[in-house]
Formats: sequence, structure tokens, C-alpha cells
Amino acid sequence: MPSPASPAAQPAADGHRPSAAAAPARVLILGGGFAGVAVAQELEKRVRRLSRLIDVTLVSKTNYLLFLPMLPEAASGSIELTHIMSPLRPLIPRTRVRIESVQSIDLTQQTVTTLQPSTRREQVLPWDYLVIALGNIVDLAGLAGVAQHGLPIKTIGDALHIRNRAIEMLDGAEAATDPDERRRLLTFVVAGGGFSGVELAAELNAFLRDAARAYHTILAQDIRLVLLHSGERLLPELSAGLARFAQRQLQRQGIELKLRTRLAAATAQEVILQDGERLGANTLVVAVGAGTNPVLRSLEAAKDRGRLKVDRTLLLVGQTRVWALGDCAAVPDPKAKQDDQYVPPTAQFALREGRTVARNIVATLEGRPPQPFTFAGLGQLVSLGQHTAVAELLGRIKVSGLLAWLLWRGFYLSRLPGLERKLRVWIDWTLDLFSRRDLAQLNVQRTERVTLAHYEPGQVIIRQGDPADAFFVIMRGEVQVVREQPDGTELEVDRMHQGDSFGEVGLLQHRRRNATIRAVDAVDVIALGSTDFGLLAESWQGLANLLAHTASERTPQRPLVS
Repeated sequence: MPSPASPAAQPAADGHRPSAAAAPARVLILGGGFAGVAVAQELEKRVRRLSRLIDVTLVSKTNYLLFLPMLPEAASGSIELTHIMSPLRPLIPRTRVRIESVQSIDLTQQTVTTLQPSTRREQVLPWDYLVIALGNIVDLAGLAGVAQHGLPIKTIGDALHIRNRAIEMLDGAEAATDPDERRRLLTFVVAGGGFSGVELAAELNAFLRDAARAYHTILAQDIRLVLLHSGERLLPELSAGLARFAQRQLQRQGIELKLRTRLAAATAQEVILQDGERLGANTLVVAVGAGTNPVLRSLEAAKDRGRLKVDRTLLLVGQTRVWALGDCAAVPDPKAKQDDQYVPPTAQFALREGRTVARNIVATLEGRPPQPFTFAGLGQLVSLGQHTAVAELLGRIKVSGLLAWLLWRGFYLSRLPGLERKLRVWIDWTLDLFSRRDLAQLNVQRTERVTLAHYEPGQVIIRQGDPADAFFVIMRGEVQVVREQPDGTELEVDRMHQGDSFGEVGLLQHRRRNATIRAVDAVDVIALGSTDFGLLAESWQGLANLLAHTASERTPQRPLVS
């Protein structure tokens, strides 16, 4: 196909198809999810007829299409992580794929600015026809500590992190001697009672109870998994009868349901609910908090609650050559008479939206009127674990139990791209019926890095006598410094606030903590692990001088804290 740098085609003013001698029109697709890939695939079906008319480029942050409906099963170890990742280039071989992140969109100049991750260089890509399928992001900024301590379920890295955390908690509980600590380690909280939250809770619960059999001191009944949902019932997208069936099934599996309950905050050891209840738990998984992609926040276009507004042909409102679809778009529901009701942001709709956009791009090139999006949905399928599910098909057929579970697996297996991936997942499922889950941790990140942490009033950040393992800088809030006296009483020796730091002396002098640091109010800190701190202190003379200066300024009223 021609290079993306070729000059733009000039579509005829009368809307007729350009001549064969005209330069190809540049079609730029932003997003490598279901919606964006579906646009490229549909265009490729017509590539022989249109090869002289269009030049298609797709921009994606990753070089693979992630099959999101199976992400909870990947997190629980039912299927291999890589088996739900399909490389983009074999899926769309005639499309130019650029692995870059989108920085900005200029609708007036008809350009998109991207950033290449390996070179860190910006690229400016011109377009004649633009497709926006950037999806959404996880936005937990409004919940104190949840962004720092909650585990989202959005990417393959998230799934791996959740799996590793589950195994880490089991390993910690096996060795724990403090009953309270052991309960926190074995308590898992999932926030969100929609499709993702329910499926993840069911899979994680099955994984934990199956894995417990490999441990000497952990029984299946020791596992506590709590599912939080703000509504009156789970799965509000389904009928009340199926939702009640789902709730009963989850409870039979040992999952504790907390309905009409909102998440308020989180720390490393607690989940705090809006009604003030505190759940001692070291693990919080969040299947809530969908937010607008930052690139689209600054885009001057009509929006509805952060999503781009499109007409029934999926054209961006006010534009003639820009389409939007998928999670980032408010797509009018074909069944609704008014345009303020939208289709759900699910894979089955994204695929059909992609095909509609591709056909309308072709129609525009050929001077034909665009066609409206008419797909009304096939139904909803939700896996509940333990060979059971619920399904609502075509709006009137309701199925539950084993048959629904078989329908769930059959439907999603058929939608998985590529015969090889289908075969691998089918083998994974078959082996899972006869074998136990793999308990090996797959750590692909460095064990020490800069992290953010949130603490609620009264919580201990470091404890006197513990080994020094991190350096802290206060971002927000106030902490109290206390020292335990020989008679067991505590003496307050200092208060610290935003911008203050502590913990450096213990790291530099290899000493145990000489004081306890406790949050006075809600506190956010930056924590730097001992190895990374040591590298900084050795290589950055400015930091070493600063630490020495800080130590020299300490007074008896404000002693050095290690």
C-alpha cells in the first residue's frame, strides 16, 4: 500500500469517486482495540478494489489485540495470558501499524500528534479521514488511596498483577502468626457489580479456594472474598430474575455480597466504605471508575459525560470526515427513538460499529450516502464460575446454569481472533477441568520502584524497631513521630507535614527504625525502596548533601528519624 506520507487525495466536490490517478486518501485509525481493528479489517476486505483510493494506518499503544472478555479467566489462571493476545500485524496485514501513543488531535489542521515510545520522539500524522477508537481509562482519582492501592482490571499487566497478588497473599498467610494479619491477607475485596466485577470475583474466588489446597495451614473456608456494589442488585443490565440467580450462585460459592455499598477510600491494609465500615484487607480489585481518555478531554467536540457524541452513522457531531466508536463514543441506540440513549460499550457492539464505520468511509469515497448503525445486540452473557452462567439472548430468551455457561464459552471462543488462538484457549479450558491451577508467580517488574501510598488517620507508616526498607516523602497530610519509652508509654517527639521526609538515616546507616510514624489525618506519601534509594544516594551528590544538611538541622525538639 502507498506510504502514509503521500499527499492527500482531494475528494471530488460533487462527491463522486476520485480518479484512479488521484493520490490515495489517508485513513487514520486511532486505537488497537476491538473497534479500531474491526474498521481496518473491514477496509481490508475491500482493499483490492480500493487499493488506489485509500491508505490505511492504525495507531495503537500495544502491538496486540487483547480479548477483554476473557481477561478475568487469564487473571485466575484458567487460560494462559498470552493466549488472549493476538498480534495486530497478522490480523490486519494490509494496514500500516504504528505502535505509538496519541498525544493530541487537531481537527482543524487534520493532524494527529503521537509519541514513539522507543525513541521518545513526536510524530505528526496527517489524515483525510479519521477514526477515533481510543477507548476509556481507569479513573480512580476521586477515591482516596484507591488509585495507589486498588488493582484495576483493564490490561494484561493488570491480570498478571492480580494473579501475583493473590499468590503473594496466600504465601504470606501461610507464614503469618498474627491472627489479625492473617485475616487481612486472606480477605479480598472486589468493587463493582457489573459484568467485569462479577466475572472477576467468581474467577478469583475459584482460584483462591482451589489454590488453598496446596497450603498446609490454609483452608478454603479461611478465604473471604467480598463483592461490593452500589446498586440494589448485581448485574443491572440483566433482568431481575437472572440477577437474583447470579447472586444466589455467588453466595453458594462463598462470596460475600455487600449491595447498596459504595467504596470510599483504601489503604494498604484497609478498604473503607462510604458508610464508615472498614474491611481489613490487603487486596482490593476495582472494576469501576471508567474515565475519559486524556486526549479526548481537550478535544473540542460535542460530548456526553465525557464520551464523544456521534450521529446514527457514527460521524462525530459537527464533522464530515471524523468517526468515533467504541468505549470513547456515545453511540445512539438503534432501538431508541431519541438520540440520548446509547448502546453499551461492549465488544459485540464495538465490532459492528467498526464494520459500519468502514462501510461509511467507503461510501463517502464513492459518493454514496452513509448508512446508519442498526445493530441492536445479540444479548448478554455473564460467567459465574463453577460451570455456571446467566444469559439473556435477543432480549427475551433467558438461560441460566450449565447451558448458559456452555453458551458463554462457545460464543466467546468463536469470537476469539484466529484459529491458533481458539485452539490454545480450548486446550487451556480442557486442561483446567482435570488439573489444578498453576501457583507460580510471574514477576516481570522490578521488585523495588517508586510507589505512592495512602494512609488513614491513626495508621502506622513505619514502626519503631522494624528494619529500615524505604524512604518516604509526604505529599499531603500530617504525621506524628512518637518514640516508645522503656516503660512502654509513647512520647510524641515531632510532627511532619507536606514536603517533609523521613526514613533516610535507617537506610544509610543500616539501622532499625528509631521511632514510629503515624498518620494524624489522611496522608499520601511517596515511598522509595532501599535499593533504589541507595543508588540515588551514592550517585547523586546533591541528595547526599541535602540529607546531611537535614540531619545537621535537627534539634532535640525535632530529632532525626530513621
